Amino acid sequence: MPRFRVRLPIMHMLWMLLPASLLLTGCAQEVSPHPVAHIPVPSHVITQPPTQRYAAPGVQSEDINGPLGGRNRYLSDAELAALPSHLRVHFATNSSQVNVHGRRIALDNARFLLKFPHVDVRLEGNCDQRGTQEYNLALGNRRAEAVARLLEADGVSASRIQMVSFGKDNLLCYANDPKCWKRNRRVDFVYHAMLSDSQ
Repeated sequence: MPRFRVRLPIMHMLWMLLPASLLLTGCAQEVSPHPVAHIPVPSHVITQPPTQRYAAPGVQSEDINGPLGGRNRYLSDAELAALPSHLRVHFATNSSQVNVHGRRIALDNARFLLKFPHVDVRLEGNCDQRGTQEYNLALGNRRAEAVARLLEADGVSASRIQMVSFGKDNLLCYANDPKCWKRNRRVDFVYHAMLSDSQ
């Protein structure tokens, strides 16, 4: 009898452990026996870091004054039709001297301003992409001032002339060659008609 009493608790414990062991075995079977495959990403799919702003290829249209340049605003149809054929003066490297062709362009724009006295102009000085921005901002300002002096000499009031320099931040083209540099060394004429109180 004593030996039977000792075995009874052991059998009872085995019956209690049997469901737990079955449960653990069932959980283990839910795990996939196959390892997860590591699929390498092709190199052409990997995202490349963004390029800097002025790395874009190509040349913008001649009627656009660069990404920062202004646009002619509030001009009437008659004023738009009378706009001079050239709204841009170009410069030599590191120079703010206006050549003969540039003086003719300035004169044509002065005549336009004198014909339409309620129209103001903003002269936007620009440089090519070489050199420091600090140097180019100063050079762009000198170029705008040179054109402004020509307009004033032809009779345009200084109060109607605004000036801004973008340095090398307002490129028309991005190629690293003399032809592109020449296009970027410029002053753009941007016109703005003063609106009346009734408009």
